[in-house]
Amino acid sequence: MSRSRRGFTLLEVLVVLALLGLAAGVAAPRAMQAMAGAQERGWRNDVMARIESLPARAFLSGQPISMTAEALLRELPPPRDGITLELRQPLRYTALGLAVGGELRLAFDARPAERWRVEPATGRITVTP
Repeated sequence: MSRSRRGFTLLEVLVVLALLGLAAGVAAPRAMQAMAGAQERGWRNDVMARIESLPARAFLSGQPISMTAEALLRELPPPRDGITLELRQPLRYTALGLAVGGELRLAFDARPAERWRVEPATGRITVTP
């Protein structure tokens, strides 16, 4: 019978499986790191969007808002372990939707913490190193 009709030898199959195992061993940790980074960015963006929506919430409700870190975290999906959000003082917004201003500290595991400044009046966030 000709070689093309016999199929693969056991050695050829084992070599291919070993190469696939090596490729998976190299790619899997990087894929996991990329997934964790994407989750952190998504959670970070959710926090930022929630904070930047507070002036509109205060205006639409006609009631002033005072938001602590705990209250803010209750409104968001739970962060994974290693993420901390700290406020020096509660974020305050008037019934007209004006922000009093404030500062937050957001830390992810081993990376340096980010400092977010809530701009007075507009409530926009600027990130400072």
